[in-house]
Amino acid sequence: MELNLNKNPLNPELTKVYQQGIESVKSYLRVRYSAQTASNEAKLILVGEGDVGKTCLMDALLGHPWQEHDTTHGIEIKQIKIIDSQSKKQVILNGWDFGGQRVYRPTHQLFFSSPAVYLVVWKPREGSQQGFVKEWIQLIKRREPEAKILVVSTHGGPQQRQPDIDKQELWDVFGKETLVGFFEVDNKPDVGGVRYGINKLKQAIAQSAFTLSEVGRLIPKNWQKVRDELAKSTSTYLSYDNLLKMCYLYGMNEDDARLFVSVEHNLGHLIHYQHDPALRDIVVLKPNWLATAISFILDDKITRQNNGLVRFSRLNQLWDDPFRSPENRYPKNLHSIFLRLMERFDLSYAVDRISGSNQSDPQSLIAQLVPDVAPNEKDFEKKWTPEIVSGDFQQTQICRIVDASNGQSANAEGLFYQLIVRLHRYSLGRVKYADSVHWQRGLVLDADYNGRALLRYIGNDVHITVRAAYPQGFLTILTDEVKFLVESFWEGLRCEVTVPCLNPKPCKGLFEVSKLIENKKEGHPQQPCSICNKWQSIDVLLSNAPASNPLPQIDALATQKVLDELSELRKILIKHDDVTIGRFDHLDAGQRELLSQAETSYRNLLQVFTDEAKEGPRLFSMRPVDPNWLEVPKTLVSQKFRILLWCEHSQLPLFVLNKEGDRRGIYEIDLPYEWVTEAAPYLKAVVATLSLILPVASSATKLLLPDDQYKNIEKELAFGKDVFDSMLKGADKLTNWSDKADAPDLPHGAMQSAEGALLRELHAFLKEKDPAFGGLVRVMDKQQRFLWVHEQFAREY
Repeated sequence: MELNLNKNPLNPELTKVYQQGIESVKSYLRVRYSAQTASNEAKLILVGEGDVGKTCLMDALLGHPWQEHDTTHGIEIKQIKIIDSQSKKQVILNGWDFGGQRVYRPTHQLFFSSPAVYLVVWKPREGSQQGFVKEWIQLIKRREPEAKILVVSTHGGPQQRQPDIDKQELWDVFGKETLVGFFEVDNKPDVGGVRYGINKLKQAIAQSAFTLSEVGRLIPKNWQKVRDELAKSTSTYLSYDNLLKMCYLYGMNEDDARLFVSVEHNLGHLIHYQHDPALRDIVVLKPNWLATAISFILDDKITRQNNGLVRFSRLNQLWDDPFRSPENRYPKNLHSIFLRLMERFDLSYAVDRISGSNQSDPQSLIAQLVPDVAPNEKDFEKKWTPEIVSGDFQQTQICRIVDASNGQSANAEGLFYQLIVRLHRYSLGRVKYADSVHWQRGLVLDADYNGRALLRYIGNDVHITVRAAYPQGFLTILTDEVKFLVESFWEGLRCEVTVPCLNPKPCKGLFEVSKLIENKKEGHPQQPCSICNKWQSIDVLLSNAPASNPLPQIDALATQKVLDELSELRKILIKHDDVTIGRFDHLDAGQRELLSQAETSYRNLLQVFTDEAKEGPRLFSMRPVDPNWLEVPKTLVSQKFRILLWCEHSQLPLFVLNKEGDRRGIYEIDLPYEWVTEAAPYLKAVVATLSLILPVASSATKLLLPDDQYKNIEKELAFGKDVFDSMLKGADKLTNWSDKADAPDLPHGAMQSAEGALLRELHAFLKEKDPAFGGLVRVMDKQQRFLWVHEQFAREY
């Protein structure tokens, strides 16, 4: 039975559970329907510029005595309980007080969530423009379009300057569904002990909270009990084992407890990374604890002067400063955990982990603090030459970032900082940091034979230019990364992939690729530019768009001639295995194009089966056990096949990565002849693709295979390919399958259900033999796609 819940209006917990696969959905539904309870809990987030009275407003909402406060570092969280005067029901609000300094904004967005009630706080004496009221509303709405927002002016008592703000303009722009209302309060009590406007504001908060989809919904009763227990805890973190034990006390079994922790992490209620060796034993219960620690780095003068480079010894000083209050000091045994969490949040990356230098006092880059200006022209041209290298081609795409509600250009605040971290595996400084080229609005990357790229943040748009023998591959990777990040992190924004106008006179016109493809299908050869009004060839415009160009056909690529050439290339690469950057420079353009096309075919194969990866691995090779398989009577209903599972990270068979003698990931299974026949086009595509990537994967410095082992795997793949070739009897089924997979108008992971069903059947066959899939670890990459990797690579995700 197949269960497809895509595009269904699921509650927050079930949405996150479904992303983990059908087995997780079954576990959740079993727990939920055993006992349920209503949850009247929501998040209250206070934002605004520094020194507008957010912390004093929090005190007023809590009924605490009046007092002055220093500047808030990071985030402070306090629980507020309000009884709605209309329904007489109580709502529990977890109030988050965000520091207002601009440098904190990219970090704070990590903790924005919906459903939530937001208070945008400003001071009338500063003026609405100075308070950046509109900018804060945009920041919230772009991150969480369903948020409920209340605009609150502080110091608004009868004797104070009255608010001067254009309410109608803000309602016209954002709508009354989002912008609930405007309120004036005075955080300081008058002589009679009354805080002006606070009770009215509290009732508005409660009424807004009860309109949120999350408030009042039913959830598993034991889940809510554990949540309540954690909320009462004064601990900032727990060991993973202790949290599981707490779940057991409230009636969860081990699988249910692990699912609970995973879902709570995905919802942002706590932080836990189960596959990261440095983090899997700790659960952070108070995310604000981490935010405050991050703020100390962002405020550090030394780190800022070093353009974001910081040694671990300096972090030790910042996080355990004896001059700070005890609650703002952190034990040294947690410092490495903090740093790893910052990497997980795309705030930093370990410079020395890439280069392998100075491990005694490793160095990290805080991307938000990189230089704000581009390198000087002379230095820049050494890394991005004015002329294109002979044999290379150049392609450019522009990711136009717009507001999803009106299509107008919009700012994704902090986007480029995250890109610097997420793409650091392609950094020019991955061997020697000084060779890096990045600034707050630009980045130069190198992906070996896939080419070199320049990313620039111009206005609100990201311009991506790739130079390579086959630029489509790297351009697709980078465009997908930008589009995914924008549309997943900022739910109120949309990323339109465009190509630039071809008018020889400078023109800022852009053509959206999806519309060009649509117009071409309708038979239109040309389309006018919206800026210069010049009619241009759609085919010429689409030459810059990888999505419109047919991907390499596996049948045409995986010929014996090509495979022989790749084997020869492997020998050349092995001779240069001590080189990291420039290892492929001595190859000619044709050889680099071939390697890039092979890698593109591999990525396409995995992409086609994105959904199936929730339940099991996609990468395997297989062949009949009997070498005389052609002589086996066709009356048999099944035949024994040898199946090898492969690691989707290293692109190598699992058994070669295991310790000597560890035969996990190798199976002999009786497969129904009918299934094998039906799956033959797909099976041929898999073994052909593995044949293409094996030569490069097996030549990597740390994973170098002995020649005899390489030859045996090569023969195994060739035998499997010949088998499925013979079964197809010359039919063109593989090309048809590949055409469907490569179609530019299909979304990621989309394909005909028949092939997906065949892979799910194979998962079932394998589970009967080995439910653990040979010890492969299911991980999730930066784009929230599942991969199945050898345990030694799990930390990479």
